[in-house]
Amino acid sequence: MFNFFNIKDGKKNNKRFFYEIWGDLNAQNATLKVVILLMAVITVTALFTSFYTYKINRVPIVIRVSKAGNAKILRNLPLNNKVGIGEILYFSKSFIREFTGFNSLTIKTQLSRALNKMAPSYGNNTLKTILKDNFIQKMERANISSRIKFRKIKLVRQTVNHDVLKFYIIRKVISNADSKIEDSKAFEDKLILKRVKRSLEYPFGLEVEYFNTLKLGGA
Repeated sequence: MFNFFNIKDGKKNNKRFFYEIWGDLNAQNATLKVVILLMAVITVTALFTSFYTYKINRVPIVIRVSKAGNAKILRNLPLNNKVGIGEILYFSKSFIREFTGFNSLTIKTQLSRALNKMAPSYGNNTLKTILKDNFIQKMERANISSRIKFRKIKLVRQTVNHDVLKFYIIRKVISNADSKIEDSKAFEDKLILKRVKRSLEYPFGLEVEYFNTLKLGGA
């Protein structure tokens, strides 16, 4: 800190004429107090907003009762929920993107996720075919990426245990080396899903029993 003094009547005038912005500890402490106060206000506001948002969006607690009027105990509620049409569509679209929307850089991850959505026997047979044809190595050398656009979705049949769907989509294949090189084709994908008991292995309560894709022509 720089101090400037006046000499008047042989005495020093200790009054400062100039202060540096962070010139003394008092100024720093005062500023820090203001900063801490502002941070406290922001924190309290954020906590209040979070609590209010949680409160207005909280799902009401529903207690099921038996015919005798006794409360029923539900265990693992998220795993006991019935599969809805929204989950069926999300599950199906995710599977199609992972199993057919290939990207040379992420092909292993994509196929792994798709295989995990399949029924055990169907998944094992599909994996054998993939390994036999060296499909992963071919895709990695192709250096391409894909984009999928869903044009139409049709629920063909729905039973207690199965859902049969058809997807009309456009698959666009793009070269990673030159984005101007691309190819678009229309496909009809058929998917048969089986409803299974929800578990950590099958959190959606669904598994793929059959998949087929039919090329319709250029897009």
